[in-house]
Amino acid sequence: MTITDLVDRAAELLPEQGPLQAFVHHNTLHAFEHLPFADAVTHAAAVFGAEPYQSEAAFHGFLRSGRITPDDLDAVVAAEVADDGVPVVPGGPTPRRFHETRLRHHIEVPRGPALHWLLAETDAVDAVDPRWDLLRAAAPKPAAPPPGSHNRMANAANLIGTRKPGTQPGDRMVNAANLIGVPKPGTRPRDRIVAVTGVDPDHLVHPLLIRLTAAFLDQGVASWAMPERDRGLLAAFRALYRRAGGPPDPFLRGLSACLREQDGWEAEQTIRWALAELGVPEDDRGGVITATLLSLRGWAGMVRQFELRPDRAPVEPRPARLADYLAVQLTLDVFAARHVSATAGPVPDAAPPPGLELVYEAFVLARLMAVPLTDHAQAAAWLAVVDGCDEVERRRLLHLAYERRHRIGVLDGLAAHQRVAAPAGTPSFQAVFCLDEREESVRRHLEECCPSVETFGYAGFFGVAMNYRGVDDVRSRPLCPVVITPRHAVVEQPVHAARRPRRLRARWTRAVSVGSRTLARGGVASVVLGVTGLASLVGRCLFPRAAHRWSHRPGPAAPTRLVLGFPVAERTEIVASVLRTTGLSRGLAPVVLVVGHGSSSLNNPHESAHDCGATGGGRGGPNARAFAAMANDPAVRSGLAERGIAIPDGTWFVGGYHNTCDDSMTYYDEDLVPAGLAEPLRAAKDALAEACVLAAHERCRRFASAPADLAHEDALAHAETHAVDLGQPRPEYGHATNAVCVVGRRALTRGLFLDRRAFLASYEPAADTDGSVLASLLAAVGPVCAGINLEYYFSFVDPTGYGCGTKLPHNITGLIGVMDGHASDLRTGLPWQMVEIHEPVRLLVVVEAGPERLSAIVAANPTLERLVSGGWIGLVAWDVERDAMHVFQDGAFQPHVPERTAFPVVTRSVEVYAGFRDHLGCAHVLAGADVPAPVR
Repeated sequence: MTITDLVDRAAELLPEQGPLQAFVHHNTLHAFEHLPFADAVTHAAAVFGAEPYQSEAAFHGFLRSGRITPDDLDAVVAAEVADDGVPVVPGGPTPRRFHETRLRHHIEVPRGPALHWLLAETDAVDAVDPRWDLLRAAAPKPAAPPPGSHNRMANAANLIGTRKPGTQPGDRMVNAANLIGVPKPGTRPRDRIVAVTGVDPDHLVHPLLIRLTAAFLDQGVASWAMPERDRGLLAAFRALYRRAGGPPDPFLRGLSACLREQDGWEAEQTIRWALAELGVPEDDRGGVITATLLSLRGWAGMVRQFELRPDRAPVEPRPARLADYLAVQLTLDVFAARHVSATAGPVPDAAPPPGLELVYEAFVLARLMAVPLTDHAQAAAWLAVVDGCDEVERRRLLHLAYERRHRIGVLDGLAAHQRVAAPAGTPSFQAVFCLDEREESVRRHLEECCPSVETFGYAGFFGVAMNYRGVDDVRSRPLCPVVITPRHAVVEQPVHAARRPRRLRARWTRAVSVGSRTLARGGVASVVLGVTGLASLVGRCLFPRAAHRWSHRPGPAAPTRLVLGFPVAERTEIVASVLRTTGLSRGLAPVVLVVGHGSSSLNNPHESAHDCGATGGGRGGPNARAFAAMANDPAVRSGLAERGIAIPDGTWFVGGYHNTCDDSMTYYDEDLVPAGLAEPLRAAKDALAEACVLAAHERCRRFASAPADLAHEDALAHAETHAVDLGQPRPEYGHATNAVCVVGRRALTRGLFLDRRAFLASYEPAADTDGSVLASLLAAVGPVCAGINLEYYFSFVDPTGYGCGTKLPHNITGLIGVMDGHASDLRTGLPWQMVEIHEPVRLLVVVEAGPERLSAIVAANPTLERLVSGGWIGLVAWDVERDAMHVFQDGAFQPHVPERTAFPVVTRSVEVYAGFRDHLGCAHVLAGADVPAPVR
């Protein structure tokens, strides 16, 4: 393979996270998606040094609390562990009985010196118990260290079958050769240098490489532009460091002369030279390239994103190439390796690990289960069964039990609810929301306070894939799922010409911002503006809500209009698709609200991660506005009529925007609403305003800052304060409660309390005779919701390895990402403050369809098939007419047998959640259970 091929293969393991302003949720382990979930998380844990599941201690806490039941454990073991009824050793348990007992007991196995102390200083091991000596004698001996390793930093392949230093007890490295289809990281020359000298060359290279890459990708924060940046990172690096006199870093002596000799070299030629200088054999080049890029995978991944998706750059795309980045890193590696090898001495050998952990664990379990061991063969057999149920395997089984309890609770609640809902009158108005699980509570409360409303859920870009530029935007940005490249532009234009004071204010703000960073003007600005800035800072810290309202006093809004760059035929197709899929085509009320959503908060680098995933990390208000404009277009309505979809003359669509952080609502183009619909629109807005207050009250129960008895009238103020508090690391919890996706008619879930945990996608089976509508819907909903769910899963189970840790030390760099402190790898994933209340279960997708139709749809879509058959998401076929549910397990749909048929029945949702902070189960809410009949 060429160097370019090797770089492209290594790039598969890099994060696919874009700049902060275009944060798009995705499967953290996208490179492993071709593997079954259990294999993928284990392999990825070995490659990235991360965790595959929650800790064993956490799972045992769930056992004690009842979140996992003994029945769950027994069911999982029966399904996952083969058993012929023969004891693993004479007088011992059968394989299933062993696993059932082992999973019920959390045994702490000390490691290293702690175990030596325990054995030497306590009576943890009975000296007269013969089983200890038998197990010691039967234990596998540690493998001899490879030549030249000095017993340090051994190749991962040599750790197969031994415990991995520095991980939880029982964790084992997975053979890298098993990573079929995944680029295999190799041993870097840096590893050998660390093994011999004890000095890490990366400590020299990484700080410099971070500064270089940050300056190159900078989106306007830096006052000085990097020289020759328009030619790429490698050219800019050479322009900086080939100058006479050389760089100041001692380890880079001779670099300037080297770069002058390489003038004109392409990145690939530089990479070949560096690998040769580092002594990397040709067969090992792929592994070394992969390992090198993974050493700072956040920065390498961002370079790759700028290379592949320059349109997602916040301000200006840079001519980034991953090969350029690698050439710079390897060049620095060459000089760091030379410097360390010349200045550092060897370190003494370290003794190999004693390997007593497995023996101690087996001994404790033999005593616990009263297993007699009488000879060497029995001891070896017992060690084998204990080792086969190591910590990773136990965590896998416990995780399955954890998910089983969640799945049963949801499916039983859905099934039982069908006996509660009752038909009602025709709707007074209709509202289409994003399918986002945060809108589940808004829809539920809206239906409780206004039973005559009919709500729907659809992907929040509402089918309008566009490059959008608002009236205040510097450049356009795509507002659509990240897998779609928009072909049309939508521009917001003022009805009247922009006023000159606005431009002057913008120029003044720019001048102050730039001048404050200079020596002279910065000093003057500090004196003149310091008092004002101090007062503003004190106000934002002590009185955040009042300060925000004062600084954002509403003025007269200048009217604007959207210029839609879509031909009439495409507009018609977009509107028809939404109406048919959701079931709105059955009949339309006089007022139809189309509500997009987003999130606005202060001092929150991950703000766009709270925005709408269906708009590619943007805000869905413009999409809702554009869709409403299309649906109100007489030419579109005429085209719809030709397709058999009639929009009455008395129906009007109104676009809106819901801020999920402070639960405020904004409506667009109200001046265009016909006079006869002014009163119905006012009533609809009042009902939605009340629903937002109730949703804020429900949401505040998750905030530790909110009292348990928070009054309804105080909830909106508390939510708004959270959004604008300068020191608040939790402005909202985003998708932290996501766990379920229901695709079907709203009648199935209306009035069912789902605790803001369910994506709700409307689907009308009656209008889909051939399944094509469902196939199209699942092709969009499945990957988007799975990406959200999996990013939350991995950021929770390993907040440091897969997430970006705590927000507290984060600093924004270049408007593209966050670092820990002043210099670190670019942190990817989600911060702990966004995921701390999450339950890491895989998304359970429940679809209103028979198993035969659903099987055919999944088989025809490779992406869905990979997600479902690999176990990345759970799938349930809900045949409502037959009152049957089938869960996809072991390659086929299997009937779900309800365990519970009775759930709490309440009048309003507040009776379910009041006074509780944790996740809650299903409940029937009578006030919202009436289902309006469709308009005819």
